[in-house]
Amino acid sequence: MTETARPRRRLLVISVDAMSVVDVPFARTLPHFARILEGSWGSAEAIYPSVTYPNHTSQTTGRTADGHGIYANEKVTPGERVPDWFWDARDIACPTLFDLAKEQGLSTAAVGWPATGWSPSLDIAVPEIWDRAGLEPTLAVLREAATPRGREYVDRHAHEIGWDRKHRFGRFNTAVAADILRTDAPDVLFLHLVDVDSARHATGRFTTEVKEAFERVDGWLGELLAALEDAGTAAETDIAIVSDHGHVEVGRVLRANALLARQGFVRLDADGEVSSWDAWVHGCGLTGQLHLHPEADETTREKVLALVEDWVADPEVPVQAFHPLTDMHEDYGWSGPFLGILEGVSGTAFQNLWDGRWLIDRFDAEYEFLLSQHGHLPEQDIQAVFAMTGPSIETGRRITRCTVTDEAVTFAHLLGLEIPDADGRVVEEILRPAPVHQDAVGQEAVSQDA
Repeated sequence: MTETARPRRRLLVISVDAMSVVDVPFARTLPHFARILEGSWGSAEAIYPSVTYPNHTSQTTGRTADGHGIYANEKVTPGERVPDWFWDARDIACPTLFDLAKEQGLSTAAVGWPATGWSPSLDIAVPEIWDRAGLEPTLAVLREAATPRGREYVDRHAHEIGWDRKHRFGRFNTAVAADILRTDAPDVLFLHLVDVDSARHATGRFTTEVKEAFERVDGWLGELLAALEDAGTAAETDIAIVSDHGHVEVGRVLRANALLARQGFVRLDADGEVSSWDAWVHGCGLTGQLHLHPEADETTREKVLALVEDWVADPEVPVQAFHPLTDMHEDYGWSGPFLGILEGVSGTAFQNLWDGRWLIDRFDAEYEFLLSQHGHLPEQDIQAVFAMTGPSIETGRRITRCTVTDEAVTFAHLLGLEIPDADGRVVEEILRPAPVHQDAVGQEAVSQDA
């Protein structure tokens, strides 16, 4: 007998942003989550920073921030009240799964996936991007950042974008993804759903609103599974649920740049806007990334670092540690245009702003910010979740621990791809054994490309 033909492989990856392992017991009571969790699942450690864009980029590159270059959600732009996010796929400094898939002739799609705008390799991209000015400006920039085929889906489903105080993409992203699965049946589709994360930010980690968000997402999972059945691709599709971080309850907001302004390292004009600066703290959730102006001299550098040491020693300033860039690179594979990382006392959220009060307590009458947050060091608090089911995946297997970079390497393996210089490994324990076939002389052999 000749070697058996390699089976068709398809992959559907669904990010349920901010889902953690402690959510699994409740998720298993929901019909469509339960169907996926019947496969293999366990905890996945985020990269630093434990925020959305760096981790979702790791899930498509297998690299930490040192390798892919997406060091935060937002780009460092001192003085900008609303910095630009890392919308653009061209900011990624290494190959993505979409690049590798294109080279091998696989068809790809991404809906709402971070850092996929203006993608050079996706066949269908409907990226996550918005304009705070409103729905129409958001639709304009969404169409601009999408691929030509993606624009067709944007126009078809634009009415499903929700907008009250801000964008709501869950219903829209699901409708687009289900339509793509039925109509184009791509080999690879990545989808990002943020409802659970949004509910946690607004109401806390474990609230009625979070429960309702899970129930809503479960209904959307049902639509996606039905789309696979309608397309006739369900039997050949491996399905993953991934996440990017847990959440920590917020106790206070720290505006470190207001402290820098008091010490003269940030200078303001007559209107209270930033006119120049020597040092800047780029807020990244529960940590702050300390940045020094490229033209600052060594004396300024020493003064800034001395001030940070004072913050750590001062019990009135909720900064418990400073981690130099060299340590962050060695311990977490993190790099960026910074001196290092300010780690807040538990529950301290960093903001980029430089005006107003520098510290606002959760029980202060002026507090109107997020009730839970992330951006902490990866090993802290509850972990994200990784779950898979499908023809390549073992049933009932529990993963002890993996990382988000491992997820990407595993996805590549399932598609017959290899990530160069990956920082992760294949999560072998969830994979079914390769099929056995008869070779040309009748001897049993394991297919090398199964």
